[in-house]
Amino acid sequence: MNISGTQGESLSQWIQRHRKDIDAALWSDGYVLFRGFEVGGLDGFENSAAVACDMLYKHYGDLPLASASDNVYFATPYPKHLEIQFHNEASHTHTWPSRQLFYCLEPAPEGGEWTLSDGRKVLAALPPEMLSEFRAKGLVYRRRFIRGLDASWQQFFKVDTLEQLRDKIAPTGHEIDAPSENDVTVSFRTHAVLQVPERGTEAWFNQILLHHPAALPQEVDALLRKHFSRDKFPRTVFFGDGSEIPAEWVKTIDSVLNQCSTRIPTQTNDVLLVNNLLLAHGRRPYSGNRQIRVALGDMRAHATA
Repeated sequence: MNISGTQGESLSQWIQRHRKDIDAALWSDGYVLFRGFEVGGLDGFENSAAVACDMLYKHYGDLPLASASDNVYFATPYPKHLEIQFHNEASHTHTWPSRQLFYCLEPAPEGGEWTLSDGRKVLAALPPEMLSEFRAKGLVYRRRFIRGLDASWQQFFKVDTLEQLRDKIAPTGHEIDAPSENDVTVSFRTHAVLQVPERGTEAWFNQILLHHPAALPQEVDALLRKHFSRDKFPRTVFFGDGSEIPAEWVKTIDSVLNQCSTRIPTQTNDVLLVNNLLLAHGRRPYSGNRQIRVALGDMRAHATA
């Protein structure tokens, strides 16, 4: 759903007046694009996010903070010439936002479009035998935290010591292998398909394309191979029983997600509100400068795969 504002119209006030319509659109279309509104910079964006969500999320470790309030983050730091592939935010963890907002401070002069893929359509388009395997087995994500590469485990989990890490995440079903503080691997078993019982629906909901080696760009794969064996890559994903997901299946998943996708060119002051339960998101490669900020809200908890 696309909403156009009039010059000088406050986005936060508009959202507050039309929250019920926005909520309905998030379940039908899966997203709302606000264009032409007066956002009011980072403070205004945070205010808009606060009225679009019941509660904002302050403790997300996978994105760097962009505000002193702890409610606004920078977008994923990733090379601009590479595509950020489709994923549902935090679906590899035991809690995730049901709503995510993106704010365009500066669009790229070329490329950099937001991309969205409808997980309901993905379920209908995937081969039945493949979908049956994912339903039955679920997924296990394995993330290896190596000093100087990606976010640290301290940053991601908001702890200082390995003892604190174990105390915090072991009760949520995470498995921890920590030969040292500089080499910590965390595994988590979860679903590939999300049930949304209050809506009587379900959606493809995971981060397979961000974690499976077969989905890596060639140059990234080649760089990692210089330093790690495939089973020791910083991020990997398997079926929930530990067996490998075939590389050709990953290619099919990528193809289907793209078939079910929408591409949104960005303009200055655009705000994109996404239902993270239903839609995976990504980003096209770009050139030049691009400035995006992010807010997360209305967290959901893991249910057994």
